[in-house]
Amino acid sequence: MAYRIVYPASLNFDFDRSALRVCFPADTKYNPDLWAVKYLFDQNIRNKTVKVCVDGKISSTLALRMLFLRHIFPHVIFHDTENDRFVATAKDIIKNIGMQYVTYDSSDYSLDRRGTKNKLESLIEKELTENISAHINDFPKSAKVIRQFPANIFKDRISKNSRVTDKLWIDMVSLNYDGELSPIELKVGGNIPLDLFAQGLDYGIYCHLFKKHIKGNWFKECVTSVKDKITIYYIGEEFHPALVGRGKEKGIISLIRKNEFFNIVFVKICVDKKKRRITGKSEVIFDTRKQCK
Repeated sequence: MAYRIVYPASLNFDFDRSALRVCFPADTKYNPDLWAVKYLFDQNIRNKTVKVCVDGKISSTLALRMLFLRHIFPHVIFHDTENDRFVATAKDIIKNIGMQYVTYDSSDYSLDRRGTKNKLESLIEKELTENISAHINDFPKSAKVIRQFPANIFKDRISKNSRVTDKLWIDMVSLNYDGELSPIELKVGGNIPLDLFAQGLDYGIYCHLFKKHIKGNWFKECVTSVKDKITIYYIGEEFHPALVGRGKEKGIISLIRKNEFFNIVFVKICVDKKKRRITGKSEVIFDTRKQCK
């Protein structure tokens, strides 16, 4: 059965051959950049370079993601309506990471004693944190996992008014066998949709920008062999067909290419709702390290 091709009512698409314009209001909860990639995919635009103009108020988080998406989806080139002001915004943050743009320090934020809510997803998160190697072979038994890691970038100092990116909390952060910093996005119940995929990319970008800082603050006792790439893990019971396809149909992950910054891994798990725990063996259904040429 084919999945329905639908788009958020708050996004407006205007496509003309090799150019796409996507307009969005300031209060939309959807990510115009990733939905633009899906729109092009549905138009059967695969290996042809397309310019995408994102028309709306661009946050720093969106600016950073659009800049890095050029590496993940190399045939999509993003622009804005202000002479690519988003590029200047993103590059300014990247250039001044650790100087003008800062994040949390372990001396002030220990990030320990993360609580567990009496909700299924929180309980599964705790189970993964305590024994992630039992469910994902990429991690050693001794892997340290930090839950609910705050992924925020601030200008000059850490305060509510100086935060320049969206307020994000990474479900889990760890180091895999290769010493790669690994943000983990977990979804229990329903499927992992396109916008949650975008959120995981934001986590990966944050970890890329602050990888030395994060390792040096929270994982210094764990680091042996260290690689520069960030490996983003998405763990869920189901993944939306728009992402992974269905049957003979392909999803937008078929457009993703290997790149110098990120590995992307989808892991499917089964959850026993009555016993409130993971059951059976997990399955890697997508891995850029193995499937992308």
